Amino acid sequence: MPIPRRQFLGSAAATGLAAALPEAPSFDELRKAFPRATQQVYLDAAAHMPLSTYTAEGMRRYMDFHMYGPGEGRGEYQSESIKQSRNLFAKLIGAKPNEIGFVICTKAGEAAVVNGLSIQESGGNLVTNDLHYAGSVHDYLGRKKAGMDVRIVKHRDWHIDMRDMERVVDRKTKLISITLVSNVNGWVEDAKAISELAHSHGAYVYADIIQAAGSVPMDVKALGIDFAACSNYKWLQGERGAGFLYVREDLQGSAVRDLSFPGYVYYNYSPWVPEKNGTLDDMPFIAAKAANRYEPGNVNLAGYAGQYESLKRILAVGPQRIYEHAKPMCDRLKKELPSLGFRLITPVDAKSSVITVQAKDLKGTIAKLAKANVQVTSAGMNRMRISPAVYNNMSDIDKLLAALG
Repeated sequence: MPIPRRQFLGSAAATGLAAALPEAPSFDELRKAFPRATQQVYLDAAAHMPLSTYTAEGMRRYMDFHMYGPGEGRGEYQSESIKQSRNLFAKLIGAKPNEIGFVICTKAGEAAVVNGLSIQESGGNLVTNDLHYAGSVHDYLGRKKAGMDVRIVKHRDWHIDMRDMERVVDRKTKLISITLVSNVNGWVEDAKAISELAHSHGAYVYADIIQAAGSVPMDVKALGIDFAACSNYKWLQGERGAGFLYVREDLQGSAVRDLSFPGYVYYNYSPWVPEKNGTLDDMPFIAAKAANRYEPGNVNLAGYAGQYESLKRILAVGPQRIYEHAKPMCDRLKKELPSLGFRLITPVDAKSSVITVQAKDLKGTIAKLAKANVQVTSAGMNRMRISPAVYNNMSDIDKLLAALG
């Protein structure tokens, strides 16, 4: 089922990787690779994916390298897994490998962009909305108290009206910051239209893609997104403490200035070297030339080794098939939950795998689900969020609805 680009997240780019990817597993095989999903009705991927056997195996192989040394292919695996996790993620979102950096979490990537743009120092403003990630909005409120011009658009009945965004963007806007698929209710931003709005005013677009990457097809180039970041522990099937930052190649070190300078100095004088190289300074500085310039230093390499295994499966199956697998479950939830007394606050036409409803008695509802061994997310405003993933099937939806009926 093709998805219109303007309405959705662009086209996934997974070509050219056939030789590096395993044969695509079936969804039944994937379910078996998530032990927790076979022991519990786990409908909470938007909060945290359970750990798969293959992700755990990648992490174990990395740790074996440190336990036993580089023999028997361990050294090659640890090196290749780290390199390829960057390359495969770039393919997943339609970027280039040199546009991808490692960060410890989504907010760290977002901060690298916001700080590097010097928004406050330049007298510019930042525009966002209240369906952006709440932790980011909280950060922006702190920046506003510190003097930054921050403009937060409020939703209208759980939708963001583009006209409201247009009213607050002006020639001083430096960045529009959004969550591509909202963790609040699965709202999908019209990122293409937002990018056009930003670029027409000389501004840039940052997208939090933690609820999109690995869940639905997306292409940052097609959508015109300039910067993006995500942690790995949700739809990417990874672990906490590891994430990715995308910075458009032509904006690195220019629009987003360097605030840290990763690398190692080379001392070009005695007694560090037997003979000085006369063409170099005593302490030559060699700057990073790609998105790794925004990396904090040591990162969770074991996490990226596990991510390598997850990304291979995600790309082998394909983001389009992953989305299509979850869609009938989501469609059924959208149709049947209102008849059980829940108010649907996810747009009916939202092409995401996040379904949020409001419950009259959230505490009682969650108790019913816990008794039936069903896990979802509960939040403020009596919100309950359900997020089917690769390991779920319609039987899981049957059990959830039966527990609520």
